Amino acid sequence: MEESTPPEVATQRSWRCWPPGPMEPIPYRAFFSAAEYATIQRGLVPEQMEDKWFIFWDRDVLYMHRSWTGHCVYRVVFQAQRDAYEVHEAYVSTDETKYRRGPVEYEVRLVEFLIRALLLEEVVPFPFPPWIKRTGSHGQYRHLVAGNVRTADRMAEEAGLLARVYRRVRRWLTWGS
Repeated sequence: MEESTPPEVATQRSWRCWPPGPMEPIPYRAFFSAAEYATIQRGLVPEQMEDKWFIFWDRDVLYMHRSWTGHCVYRVVFQAQRDAYEVHEAYVSTDETKYRRGPVEYEVRLVEFLIRALLLEEVVPFPFPPWIKRTGSHGQYRHLVAGNVRTADRMAEEAGLLARVYRRVRRWLTWGS
C-alpha cells in the first residue's frame, strides 16, 4: 500500500506573489486549537488551474493570495492564547484594481470559509454575497472564487442532481413494462 506524501508546506517562495498593498481591517475573529493552527500554518500551494488561492504563513501572519495574479487579498494575524490561537487582526485589500471587495460582513464570511474549507478541509457552506441571489449563477460564482473545493451547498446540489438522474433512469427503464 502506497503512503501519500503530505502536501508541501507553503512559503512565500512557493508561488509567484506580490507583497500586500493597501489594506484595511475587517472584524474577523476566530479561535483555533493547536492542531488546527498547525494545519493552518502549512498553507496551500495550488496544484492545478482550479486552485484559486495561494496561502502561506509567516511569523504569525497568514497571507492569502489569488493564485492566478499573485495579489494579496487577505492578511490574518494570529496571537497565541493559553491552549488555542486567536485571530487578533484581519485585513482585506483596498486596491480596487486588484480585488473588488464586497460588504464587510461578506469579506469576514469569505475569510472564515477559506480557512475552514481550503486549509482545514472542513465541508462548510460557501458564503454567497447578497447580490448573487438575483443572478442565479451560484455554481459559477463559487467556482470563480474557490475553485473545485468541496462545500456543503455543492454537495447538496450534487445529491439533488444524482436523485433527479436516478428518477429519470428508473422511469426510462420501467417505461413500457
